[in-house]
Amino acid sequence: MAFFDLGAGLKLALWPRRSLAHDSGLQLKSPSATEFSIGHNVMSKSEVDEVMAQAESAGASIVKPANDTFWGGYAGYFQDIDGHLWEVVWNPQLLPEQDA
Repeated sequence: MAFFDLGAGLKLALWPRRSLAHDSGLQLKSPSATEFSIGHNVMSKSEVDEVMAQAESAGASIVKPANDTFWGGYAGYFQDIDGHLWEVVWNPQLLPEQDA
């Protein structure tokens, strides 16, 4: 995996497809939602839960409920109504920048 700083509070993270399939719990196949995911980093575990609930109430399908991760964070996955895979994540080592 690689992280790239793109601008104020915006990062691009690249993961191998097999790793993304394993982490999200979705089967690796072609074409697949595991081609890429859109990550939304937040400031707290409770904010992960809030965003996941908001996504579900807007019609998203929860594919992996938020839980503690093996690397010390907290994250969950959902697919939006167009099938795009989103990860909502709190990473204490990589918190988003706050507006000044």
